Amino acid sequence: MSTAQQRLEEIAAQEKALAEEKAKLLAASKVADLETVKKLCKQHNFTATQLRGSLKSKGKKKVEDDATATKPAVKKAPAKKAAKSK
Repeated sequence: MSTAQQRLEEIAAQEKALAEEKAKLLAASKVADLETVKKLCKQHNFTATQLRGSLKSKGKKKVEDDATATKPAVKKAPAKKAAKSK
């Protein structure tokens, strides 16, 4: 193998180790962080409506069909006026 390929494999291994370490640290601080958030919400009387943009939603967002999402609006030609007969 070339040295570039070996270096890429080393970097991939380092990324994997860092990702695992990050997950462990986040899990360890999760409980304490949640308590802080609860405390601040009670202190400032935040409501769910006020936090809605910051909270993760439970359900999946409705995704529009690709065909309708990219379809341009069609302009109708003006209707022709009928001539009055005498």
